[in-house]
Amino acid sequence: MRKSRKAQIMGQVFIFILAAALFILILTYGYKAIAGFGKRSEQVALVEFQTQLESSVRSISLDYGSIKQVDLALPSKYTEICFVDLEKSPSEEFEQIHPRMYEAWETGTQNVFLTPMEEAPINVGKIFLGPSGFLCLPITAGKISLRLEGLGDKAAIAEWQ
Repeated sequence: MRKSRKAQIMGQVFIFILAAALFILILTYGYKAIAGFGKRSEQVALVEFQTQLESSVRSISLDYGSIKQVDLALPSKYTEICFVDLEKSPSEEFEQIHPRMYEAWETGTQNVFLTPMEEAPINVGKIFLGPSGFLCLPITAGKISLRLEGLGDKAAIAEWQ
């Protein structure tokens, strides 16, 4: 018995629709996987930045009088980094510039802030930032260069010039 021409066309249409649906599912899965890789790589870069900054501050703080240049890389989404001295009272000038960071400074749980704000607090230990008690620096092309100076019990942080 021979199949009619209509039955053959219907079979081909069904196979075409099934192939298109499978193709769309594969594309969707691939897009989600690639987007997930990008997000995870940003998280890894942030953790690496945090670890490198903490270890640099910790190692230099006990070495009185020594000066060290530290070059750090951050994910490109960050545009500014601010350091605050938790031993000083939050300044009104800082409150006007960064109100959300000011609130976090008052709580005393973190002393490094990134713009846009990061959910995970970063605390690098005791730091000195001069009379203002804070230092905000722009991040250009995902990189920042800091000058760390050991003060015996803490580290002075400034922009490397």
